Amino acid sequence: MLEALPEVRVELVDIDPNMLDVAATRCAAHADRFRVRRARFQDELPRCYAVVASLALHHVATHAEKRELYRAIRDALEPGGLVVVADALVYPDGPERRRMIDDLFVHMAENGIAAAEAEGHLGQWAEEDFYVPLPDELRLIADAGFPRPEIFWRDGLIAVYGAFKGG
Repeated sequence: MLEALPEVRVELVDIDPNMLDVAATRCAAHADRFRVRRARFQDELPRCYAVVASLALHHVATHAEKRELYRAIRDALEPGGLVVVADALVYPDGPERRRMIDDLFVHMAENGIAAAEAEGHLGQWAEEDFYVPLPDELRLIADAGFPRPEIFWRDGLIAVYGAFKGG
């Protein structure tokens, strides 16, 4: 975003100081246009024109908590502001889930991760992550007061979606 939008300033937020260190290193060429802040999902957001969450919101443990987070994002956004989320979205069961997991395993194999190791990762993630199907995710955004949630891009279980705040 810093490369593509030279007029913007960004705040990089994460609870993990190691993630913030990596982000700060990656953004070092734009040191005057970003800052890092250690915070949790429940912490207050500053007024802003956009909120972008990348591979993060699957850590929000319930539908109710996620709906409240989307409400907090809506409240922090200026009129016409945008929330964009890039995350993994998986059905809890059924053929859609199996197809998405199979696609994930193919991708992992292409990157040197054997099937047994991939199964281990999936089991570990299931203990700490809360994956929601895309229709449910869009409904949570709408329930939080965004008028028209949208899917911007999707490939298998990874999607980019969000909404503009009215006004």
